[in-house]
Amino acid sequence: MSPPTAERSGRRFHLVEGMALVAGVAVALGLFNQPLRELFDRPGGESPPFLGMIDTVVYFSLVVLLGGLSFMGVPMLLIERFGRDPRPAWGEGKTLWFATGLSAWLLWPPVIARRGTGGNRIGEGVSELCFLYGTPLMALYMVWALWAGGRLRRARRRRQAARSWRERFGLILGLIWACTGLYMLALIYRQEFFRR
Repeated sequence: MSPPTAERSGRRFHLVEGMALVAGVAVALGLFNQPLRELFDRPGGESPPFLGMIDTVVYFSLVVLLGGLSFMGVPMLLIERFGRDPRPAWGEGKTLWFATGLSAWLLWPPVIARRGTGGNRIGEGVSELCFLYGTPLMALYMVWALWAGGRLRRARRRRQAARSWRERFGLILGLIWACTGLYMLALIYRQEFFRR
C-alpha cells in the first residue's frame, strides 16, 4: 500500500479543518449576536428594508452562518494553494468559497470598529449593509456567470473524478449563498414592482 500523497490527502476532510469551520461560525455569531438579538427590541417590530420581522431574523441568521463558514475558507484555501505542496488552479467551488470569504475578510473589520464605538443595530453601517445584502447577490451573479460559461456543467461531468472536499464544499456553499441572493433579489423586485 502506497503512502498518501499530498494530492490524495487534500481530498479528505480532517478534524482540524472542521474545528476551523466551527471557529469561523463562532466568530460570525460573536460579531452579529447582539445585533440579531436587538432585532426583537425594535419599536413596533420595525425591520430593515425589504424584509418582514421573521424574514429578517431568518435571512440575517442564514447570512451570518454562511459568512462564518466562508470566513475560514480564505486562509484554508490560501494555505493549500501556496503551501509546501502547491495545488493546481482552483475549480468552481473553491473560487466561490474564496470570493464569499473575501467579502467577510474585507467588510467585517469596519463592522468590528463600529461595534467598538457602540453601534450595535444590524444593517445600519455601510459595511454591514454591503455584507448582508451584497454578498448573497455577488454569489448569485457568480453562479449565473459560471453556469452561462458552461463551467458548472463541466463541473458536474467531473464529479466522477476524485475531487477534494473543499471543492465540493465550496460549490455547495456558493449555491446556498446564491439561493439567498435569489431570495433577496425576489424581495427587491417585489418591493419595487408590487408595492401598494
